Amino acid sequence: MGTGSGVLALAAWKYGAGSIRALDLDEVAVNSAKENFRLNRAASFIEIAQNNLLEGIEPNVADIVVANILAEVIISFTYDAFKVVKPGGVFLTSGIISRKKDDVVKSLEEAGFQVEHVTELDDWVAIKAVKPV
Repeated sequence: MGTGSGVLALAAWKYGAGSIRALDLDEVAVNSAKENFRLNRAASFIEIAQNNLLEGIEPNVADIVVANILAEVIISFTYDAFKVVKPGGVFLTSGIISRKKDDVVKSLEEAGFQVEHVTELDDWVAIKAVKPV
């Protein structure tokens, strides 16, 4: 989610993810990611599309959803992420400033996720949440 330059999709590809779908609302980000996929010879392995968050994505299709975006945006689609992630799947969120951590954790738990791990470095937070089986 919020593919930006596509670096997280490229990392997923490099680590052997089978099917990767990179989504971003911003056309400039989509085009930038496409170019990065081409330069890294990964264009035929990563699907990229312009999309409004997880709108229109079918339920229970993702083993993992990764979002490195603002806390407010993460909070706005935690219920959608819960629908899209398969039971036992993971929602990894990062790009969260420390003072927003509790708000994101609360939103994830209210959507049905179990927060498994919170990592903090300086003023930044990453959260691993799992959809119960």
